[in-house]
Amino acid sequence: MTRLSQFWPAIQRVADANGVARLGASDLTDSHSELFDAWLDRGHHATMHYLSKNRATRSDPASRFPWAKSVVVILVPYTPTRPDAAEGALTNHIARYAFGDDYHDVLDRILREIEAVFAGAGVKTWRYVDTGPLSDRAYGAQSGLGWIGRNGMLINQELGSYFFIGTLLTSLENDIAPHAVADRCGTCTRCLEACPTDAILPDRTLDSNLCISYATIEHRGPLPATLPLAGNAFGCDICQEVCPWNHDPAPAHPSFAPRDEYRATPISDLLRYEQEDFSTLFRKSAIKRAKLAGMQRNVAALFDSAAGTEGE
Repeated sequence: MTRLSQFWPAIQRVADANGVARLGASDLTDSHSELFDAWLDRGHHATMHYLSKNRATRSDPASRFPWAKSVVVILVPYTPTRPDAAEGALTNHIARYAFGDDYHDVLDRILREIEAVFAGAGVKTWRYVDTGPLSDRAYGAQSGLGWIGRNGMLINQELGSYFFIGTLLTSLENDIAPHAVADRCGTCTRCLEACPTDAILPDRTLDSNLCISYATIEHRGPLPATLPLAGNAFGCDICQEVCPWNHDPAPAHPSFAPRDEYRATPISDLLRYEQEDFSTLFRKSAIKRAKLAGMQRNVAALFDSAAGTEGE
């Protein structure tokens, strides 16, 4: 029987060479699947209906991939701090994870490098970078790479939570024992207290209907009139900014360094952009997920909010 440990040293070398900060492995059991099902049943996924289409696969990846026996998990840090920029610059109003290149592409390239380790060995694999019905945070926790914090984020004691997660299903038996990781949130409730919309739920999940990140990225159509954006036009980092485990985060992967043009572009410029302008500025960027119409809606809402505040 071929086991994951036979390839682990080679996988570790590839990971180290490609800026992976932490590497782990898990079997296919998803200990968070019941919590996820309950989250769906309560409608906390809002309009993200695609999340409810593949419940069986998420609970048991082997139902789609009968050969799958293990999951390799990688953590790749992104930029933890905002760069200096003039007031109103784009970088002041977008989540840190979107400062650089699209994480889907970067982590997919790394996972492909790991797949190459198995070349000729008859190992089957399937890559996921936030692209399918797989709970990457659950597998990260089960791999001993951190714990699920009160804000629903995977938190690593040394890295904090400013990192991306990539997963690779394999046909190898998992015999990589995870390190025991304690839940270190303790009695801290800073993230709950800081969230301006009370989106963080007691069971360490989020109500997407109240989440600024969901509203500015995934939601289509007009924004809820009562939802405060708190200065955000794409995503939200508030619950991470107040987390004490992000006091000394890891250096970012070079691909996620803040783009100079984002520091130089006033966010108000997006209101006059045509599609070509948008596609050029956000080439190979995760911000394209919101689309031009979504970003213009968000920016307009920011200015409407600012005007309302000044008039009070």
